[in-house]
Amino acid sequence: MFLFNSVLISSPASAAQNVKISEPTHRLSSGVFIDDQLASKLLPDGEIGSLIYKPYRGVRNWFIDPATIEEIIAMSAGYGVINGVTPAGQEIAKSWLAQLNKVTRFEKVNVLTYGNPSDYWLKELAPDQIEYINLVGKTSLDLSLSRNSLISAPVNEKRQKLSKYELSVFRYAQRQIDLLSTLVDKKELDPVQLRLTQLLNSDIEKSKLNVLIKDFNELITTYRSKIKVTDTKFTITSQKQELPVTVVNDFKSPVNVKLSTRALNGKVKVGPVEDIEILGEEKRQVLLPIEVLASGNSSLLLQLTNLDNKPVGYPVNISLNLSVISPIATWITTGAAVLLFIAAMVQSWRRVRRRKNV
Repeated sequence: MFLFNSVLISSPASAAQNVKISEPTHRLSSGVFIDDQLASKLLPDGEIGSLIYKPYRGVRNWFIDPATIEEIIAMSAGYGVINGVTPAGQEIAKSWLAQLNKVTRFEKVNVLTYGNPSDYWLKELAPDQIEYINLVGKTSLDLSLSRNSLISAPVNEKRQKLSKYELSVFRYAQRQIDLLSTLVDKKELDPVQLRLTQLLNSDIEKSKLNVLIKDFNELITTYRSKIKVTDTKFTITSQKQELPVTVVNDFKSPVNVKLSTRALNGKVKVGPVEDIEILGEEKRQVLLPIEVLASGNSSLLLQLTNLDNKPVGYPVNISLNLSVISPIATWITTGAAVLLFIAAMVQSWRRVRRRKNV
């Protein structure tokens, strides 16, 4: 009877306790922290610190957000706060990481989706990227903890309310990521893709989300501008000319693009350009053939596209000053000169006839 009771008592105690470590982001995409709240949360009596410092005799099953660990590692290496306040969390973060490795050494670690985003919004905005995001998150956590983690964690079922503007930013960002991924190695876009999932965390305070959304919009602009045509002006003095246009690739991956061109009035015609290959972090000059039909001012709208003719980067307007006498004007001038010459000849012939008659 004693042995039977001991089994009944020990069974509940032997059940593993699930522990979740996830915190909404506290920093901008540049790595600068927007506050120093995370430092206090990592203290032994803090919201996150108590999860690992508080004594526990049973077995624990850990569910860890790789984005949170990355942020704490960044703190441990030294960091800055946007308001200029001296940060207080470097040593706190070091101690917390050491304690985490100690308590999880012989226990199961499961990786949460990077940033612990709302499952509803992640499926709504980036359904085709979920598997990739989970693999990247697992790789990050494995490297951070120097151990193997499991992709078996539950998803975040909480669905936060997002405004039309916030949703438009997220949708626009995912479209740009998808377009750029047709040109460059997908890993180069991880900072943007993973940042999007971080911002879908349902526990981000609304006041902070406004700041983070603005910063994210600027990040997207930076990435979209990595492949571009340099803005410039030209003065054209020949009827037919090739304009040297510079195309820039600031990604590490080589890219293959097309250049779409359109004249904004009928004073010039633009010839076709072959597909352009640009090495990583390089510039290339492309000769754009044009023909001038009339003098004056004009402009060309240039847009880079992928090989499927989908636009990438921003369109550029190139101003043209056309200082060329067009063929039509030349014909008119020549015709007028010929008529004047004939008129002069006729006039001279008449004078000669009058003198003879006299």
